[in-house]
Amino acid sequence: MDEHYPLTLASRSQMFSKMLSMPVGAGSMLVTVVALASLPALAASTGPFRAVDRDSPSNYWIEDRSWGGGARFVFDLKQSLAADAAHRDFLAGTEFETNVRQPSLKFLAGGGPEFTFGCADRDPAKSYWRFRVGVTPPGSGITSKDEIAYENGIKYYFGASGTLILLGEADREIKRIPLAPSNDALETAALTQDDVQAILNAPVIRATTPRIFFESGTSALKATINGNAKLPCAAR
Repeated sequence: MDEHYPLTLASRSQMFSKMLSMPVGAGSMLVTVVALASLPALAASTGPFRAVDRDSPSNYWIEDRSWGGGARFVFDLKQSLAADAAHRDFLAGTEFETNVRQPSLKFLAGGGPEFTFGCADRDPAKSYWRFRVGVTPPGSGITSKDEIAYENGIKYYFGASGTLILLGEADREIKRIPLAPSNDALETAALTQDDVQAILNAPVIRATTPRIFFESGTSALKATINGNAKLPCAAR
């Protein structure tokens, strides 16, 4: 039976015959009931992995010494999840109510989403500016089952290409830069000086794919990068 048209031709014919013998008004009530019963149920659906941390006064970009050095931002996922839940509650009962829910994030096993911006290599001859979107390593003492879940989660959530979007005042879009899967994360290709300056000057940075939606502010990003004159890609 077709899930969108659950009534067969025979059953519809029988129902129509019964409606003709009903009192005036009863048939229209039955039609309403049948129409409502035929509609698919509005069930909760799973949206992308969301992490939004753009206005926190206590969370900001810090120096990063991995790869070739730069700056990193680790999202306050607990705060982000709480804000997301509060926003859904605020919209409940309105025309903007949503049943989209955050997917299970147990696979993180103590890790969390992060942005990294800086140099790709310590060797100045090989180094270039790049932006990376990923997650921190899992916590200590995890089981082999947890490790497998973490690896599978990383492959899924960071296995689809996307876009780095730089936002200005009033969330006006400034620039888009492609992101591609690389080394269990999403990375840009080598960034131009125009790209670098756009990132440093953007109030908000967003990374989006069909599977993730990460968004951060840029508090202390410019100061952190400018304060490190020894970055191997600084001259590029």
